[in-house]
Amino acid sequence: MTRFLILIASGIFLIGCATISSNTQSEQNYDPQTILGKQWQWESTITPVEQITVGTPKNYTILLKADNKVQVRFDCNRGGGSFEISLGKLSFGPIMSTRAACPPGSLDFRFARDLQRVVSFFTRNNNLYLELPYDSGTMKFSPVKID
Repeated sequence: MTRFLILIASGIFLIGCATISSNTQSEQNYDPQTILGKQWQWESTITPVEQITVGTPKNYTILLKADNKVQVRFDCNRGGGSFEISLGKLSFGPIMSTRAACPPGSLDFRFARDLQRVVSFFTRNNNLYLELPYDSGTMKFSPVKID
């Protein structure tokens, strides 16, 4: 009987530990309110064939406003447009931009192209992830820190 009670107590302890560890892991959030009104800087994009790491994330930013307007910085260019958002879904309308020639190595065209392809989003660990269609990639953003 004592062995049986020890076995049950051990099982309850292990279940409790599993519950605690699963609750401490970050969960994905699909609520639009968590990303609106914040400025986000592009950190990286991961696709099935490559990983792009952005050297100067502060040069590639988005600000999603509550009125469904977006302000975008494409390295040396600025622009804006509209977007539609719902639970876990995000898409951008046409985004207009200035057309200055950015320095060699700029990712301005890649950033603009990928934003136009976004179909969904989620947040995790205070980061924003924009998903490209057909599992073709994920753009990672972090919040812009105000100095």
